[in-house]
Amino acid sequence: MLDDFSLRVIFALNAVTLLVLFVSSFHRTRSRYSLGWTAALAFLLAGSALFLLIGTSAQMWAIPVGNALTVVGLVWAWWAVRSLKARSLRWWHFAVPAVVVGIVTVLDDPAVNDLAGFLAVAIVSSAVMGLAARDLFLLDGRISRSRRSLLIASTVLSIYYGLQAVVDLAALGGVAVPAVLTSDATTTVITQLVLVVVSFSMAELSHDEAARRLRARTSTIRRELSEGAQVQRNLMPDRPLTGDGFSIAGVCVPSRTLSGDFFDWEDTGDHLVITVGDVMGKGAGAAMLGATVRAGLRLARTDDPGTTVPRMMKAVGDDLARNNSFVTLFHAHLDHETGRLTVLDAGHGLAVVVRADGSHEPIRSANLPLGLNNLTSADDTGWTTQTLSLDVGDKLLIFSDGVLDLFDGSLASMDLAADLALRREPDTGTTSDSAVDRIRALAERTDRDDDVTVVTLDRLAPHLPAVPGLDTAESLDAWR
Repeated sequence: MLDDFSLRVIFALNAVTLLVLFVSSFHRTRSRYSLGWTAALAFLLAGSALFLLIGTSAQMWAIPVGNALTVVGLVWAWWAVRSLKARSLRWWHFAVPAVVVGIVTVLDDPAVNDLAGFLAVAIVSSAVMGLAARDLFLLDGRISRSRRSLLIASTVLSIYYGLQAVVDLAALGGVAVPAVLTSDATTTVITQLVLVVVSFSMAELSHDEAARRLRARTSTIRRELSEGAQVQRNLMPDRPLTGDGFSIAGVCVPSRTLSGDFFDWEDTGDHLVITVGDVMGKGAGAAMLGATVRAGLRLARTDDPGTTVPRMMKAVGDDLARNNSFVTLFHAHLDHETGRLTVLDAGHGLAVVVRADGSHEPIRSANLPLGLNNLTSADDTGWTTQTLSLDVGDKLLIFSDGVLDLFDGSLASMDLAADLALRREPDTGTTSDSAVDRIRALAERTDRDDDVTVVTLDRLAPHLPAVPGLDTAESLDAWR
């Protein structure tokens, strides 16, 4: 038969082994359940280490502190159980039992009494383990297999500590009790069995908890991305616009939840401002930079793109530089009265004018993308603008490079995209919104690695609204 000292050493060695496993489990899963049991075992191990000083001159303080640490360790075990339902304990749940047990132990003369405070430890331990068993019993069925073994272990430990309290009270009354009920050997065996059960259950529970946290985090991220996508959609025009001498429509079909493409238009009364941009990259970062450029263009708006863009770059150029990003941009003003279109194309190069006779005139880029040059001050004159005339019956189409990928990816795809957009259908004609719908339909049924954006502008006769079902030429004939 091993003596008490040997039993405590064996318990300490086993506890150290389990503590290493518990710490490893917490490191992998970051589970609150693993954290609780790691702390519980650490306190139990510290208390057990102090009990090794029994029989030495340090016994007087080692027993009260060891009892207090043991109780705190069991409270941590209760905390671990409550963490499975995302509940916690207050600081006083830890402090009050430890202080009570410590005071009772001191009053029980630990200098000469090896079992000082034993009754208080038994009562508090039985109560704490009983509360842990109750919380395990109330858990939902998703962890029923692990819950069952832990519930049995916690209940056994609660009953055992309660039985120890009853036996100790009986002994105080002079009733003889079997030594096996209060021996260190029995306590060590039962505690070891509980720890072994916990070690087998911890991995499954910890991974379940980590999986639940991951699902919750994923759900939160998905919701935030969805909200961000809704905000982004709200920042773009949501319906076609028909004004004095023009009709314009556009769409952006993201490859992910958020898009690096953006488009915008604004009717100022005497001219129409048109913007299409494509930020390098995809996702939330590109979307944020796109919103920044869009807002900068609106705030810096003048009657000339050659002035608006430099003013905007003065505000956002440093932001692009800090993020090592660039933006291709098509920014144009259409004069309602004359049909003159003034364009500043910064590395975009994906716009084409389709004349009323069916001929195509691509608009080439004359500037570097925003962020790839150092023109950031308002008085820079290095920006090149182009001027062309849109006559009644002409169309302007602006694409992002994602549209090219819907075909063969080459620049020749721009003509194919224009032909698809302008294909005349008996029921819809070739209005600006129907042209956009054709590109949208193709994008939505195609696997895309890039965002797809298209904006179409019809030059109409002054004061002539678009006629549903008629293309621009038919509308012009009706006007004439």
